[in-house]
Amino acid sequence: LIKSSVFGAVIALVGAYKGMETKMGAEAVGFSTTSSVVTSIILVFVLNYFLSTLLF
Repeated sequence: LIKSSVFGAVIALVGAYKGMETKMGAEAVGFSTTSSVVTSIILVFVLNYFLSTLLF
């Protein structure tokens, strides 16, 4: 339950940050979306390792 809450918060925060950072019109939205997904996946993998080590 703890890990899924942390993962959800990280994904939401990264998505919001990348979305607010988007500039230069509709073309940049695709780039920001891709960047957000890649960053979220990497952070979830890293956090999964650390949380699994810490909690189990």
